[in-house]
Amino acid sequence: MKALRGGLKLEGKKDRTIIPWSVTKTSPPRRVRIPLAQSFASPASPRVRVGDRVRVGEKIAEAGSPEGVALHATVSGQVTEIRPFPHPIFGESEAIEILSDGKDELAFGMGKERHGFESLSPREVSRILQESGVVGLGGEPFPPHRLIQETASFPIHTVILNGCESEPYLTSDHALMMSHPVEILKAGEILLRSLGAKHLMIAVEENKEEVGELLKTKAFLHKWSQARVEILPTRYPQEDETLLIETLLGEFLPPGKSSREIGVALFNVATAFAVYEAVAFGKPLYERVVTIGGECVAQPHNYWMRLGTLAEEGVKYARGFLREPEKVLFGGPMRGVAQEGLDFPLLPDTRAILGLPHEVVKPESVEPCIRCGWCVDSCPVSISPVMITLAAEKNLFEVAQEYGASFCIACGNCSYVCPSKRPMVELIQYANQSANAR
Repeated sequence: MKALRGGLKLEGKKDRTIIPWSVTKTSPPRRVRIPLAQSFASPASPRVRVGDRVRVGEKIAEAGSPEGVALHATVSGQVTEIRPFPHPIFGESEAIEILSDGKDELAFGMGKERHGFESLSPREVSRILQESGVVGLGGEPFPPHRLIQETASFPIHTVILNGCESEPYLTSDHALMMSHPVEILKAGEILLRSLGAKHLMIAVEENKEEVGELLKTKAFLHKWSQARVEILPTRYPQEDETLLIETLLGEFLPPGKSSREIGVALFNVATAFAVYEAVAFGKPLYERVVTIGGECVAQPHNYWMRLGTLAEEGVKYARGFLREPEKVLFGGPMRGVAQEGLDFPLLPDTRAILGLPHEVVKPESVEPCIRCGWCVDSCPVSISPVMITLAAEKNLFEVAQEYGASFCIACGNCSYVCPSKRPMVELIQYANQSANAR
């Protein structure tokens, strides 16, 4: 097993949300907005109208493409609007707004154990996952049902469950693995069987050593000999798909190539848990564990939150803000998306809502490059951010490619360590977009 090249040992800032490690169940929000566009797939098509009454888990939209999934009500109540609303990624997207009636009634048959789910065919598992709305909760490029459907074209030999979580503040996966280790291992079995793979690996970092030991114990007690738990050094961005595959399997994933093309299927542990609940209990994806944290939050913790919950209401579960945050992020401080307010809904891959103060964000003026080389030392894919960005500033896009711009994974390490506070990631992305447009 290879060690992660470069990378950063970041200040964790995790204790406030992982001690205790339990996950708090929240009451249903007053209203939710379910965006029809949630990923790279075509937007889903509504199957409800304004005025309809829905129950939790009831299908409210059909998949818009083979890559897409169905969407489900996350509270019981009345559909009040179907129109464009603010979206945390796309700026604006059509969404279904549901006003909760406070009853939290479940759709008929939801939550009952599916008899014989262990022996379902891959085709049936794929259908269940698509109909249950299961997508990548860790930002995976392909939803599980699509990987299962395409095993003839892309045979899989190894399934990796990704439990690495090296960004500061984030502990939602940690808390989930501590709370539901057996369910995550059973999900690994389901995925292994459905994909026709032979090897199952679960990756966690050494700052979660107790999680690794817990998973090893459960695997031993249940005689899951094919499940191999790997404990890796805690360095950001270890959870990146390209780097994790190289660390665990010693295989390099070139730019533009997906893991399935080399026989590997990688899933976040939260995705795996959603797979288990959908297949074993017929539960659609309507909630997930979210870290509400940051120095501005009164009671940082991990909460089960309904998809579509507005950030404003989500922060209230943590007793609100103690002071006005300088920046609100959906996700971690390295790769999270800054929001211009709290009127944005929780998406399936929203792992955290962070409120960060001025002294953490530290907005500083940009200075010229001083050729210190820190960006090169911290780069986990061994490219030269300094030369790429200097070339990009002069519109020398071919030179930028010669120094490895296309290999960038946008982890943000170079921007983080740069003493001149240059927009390194943005410049590299500019170089790649300009080169591709030519």
